[in-house]
Amino acid sequence: SKGAQGELRLIKVAAGQKIPQHAHSGEEMTLVLRGAYQDETGRYEAGDVAVLYVATEHTPVADAKTGCICLVASIGRMKFKHPLARLLQPLTGF
Repeated sequence: SKGAQGELRLIKVAAGQKIPQHAHSGEEMTLVLRGAYQDETGRYEAGDVAVLYVATEHTPVADAKTGCICLVASIGRMKFKHPLARLLQPLTGF
């Protein structure tokens, strides 16, 4: 839509690592390029697209063997639940 702003990020998550629990202030689309991850909404493998809507909370975990590389398009920022994750957010770029 006119005036809509968003971000496009390429992220790599090491095998078995997780991104702390968070919600979204806008929509997010994630394309898995390599490997896989899972969260409360399901498991996503190379070629899959996950679509999350405002206020959806999840804790993505990269596959224990392959990790994952994803292209993430989002509107708005992540809203981390844990205070330490919120504190570190400016350093991580999420």
